[in-house]
Amino acid sequence: MSQKIVITLFFLFATLVCLPPALRAEQPVTLNLDPTSISISAFYNGTDVKVSGEAPADAELLIRLTGTRHDVTLKKKGKVGGLLWMNIGEVTFENVPSVYLLYTSKALGEMATAENSNKWDSMGLGFDAIKQDMKVVPTTNDKEVVFKEFMKLKKHEELYKLNPDAVQFANANGAMKSYTATIHVPPKLKAGDYQVDVIAVSGNTIIEGSSQQLTLTQIGFPAFLSSMAFGRSLVYGIMSVVIAIFAGLGTSMIFRSKGGAH
Repeated sequence: MSQKIVITLFFLFATLVCLPPALRAEQPVTLNLDPTSISISAFYNGTDVKVSGEAPADAELLIRLTGTRHDVTLKKKGKVGGLLWMNIGEVTFENVPSVYLLYTSKALGEMATAENSNKWDSMGLGFDAIKQDMKVVPTTNDKEVVFKEFMKLKKHEELYKLNPDAVQFANANGAMKSYTATIHVPPKLKAGDYQVDVIAVSGNTIIEGSSQQLTLTQIGFPAFLSSMAFGRSLVYGIMSVVIAIFAGLGTSMIFRSKGGAH
């Protein structure tokens, strides 16, 4: 081997060794979901999904469940005449995810919940990322104020939530360590495809990530109603009217039997 090749190889090796950890070739983060598909039946009330895999031994983890982005229009309330609270208009939040659930390891959770969470926000990992990407219409609204109200609503619906210290680690085995977590899929999620991301963070830098799809499918009576509503809208409309008539007759007969109707 010539002297030039030896010198070149030496410098390549030295360059790789001197690279910061975020730029070195890391072992890929693995991600396993159990189950990967959820059936929504008539009695569905949410469920849990087990998440597991391996990550770099020196990393903290964020697991994120997100849905497709869409526009949400809400009524805006305010005082009229300084006395009565009434609807005074509408606010539309454009390009917001249908669900945004975050599960973190302990250290990353402490960073997220700290009073000064600038490091967390600068990595685009928290709810601040939603605020940066969304657009508020009309633009005359104070974005900070209406976003806080939007977040209150989504947290109440359990569609946006931060779960600190939800990712657990096993002892490291060389350069990698195992992790486990349980994410709760809320009952308000509709049928469709959702994305689960696992993001590895070292210091203040995202170093690795992996994604997998989670599918929710309607079965049984909900699936039948959905197919009727979208595939046979005329039959669905007639059926709804017939059911409403029979429901009304049934209620009338109950009251008559109790002497409450004449």
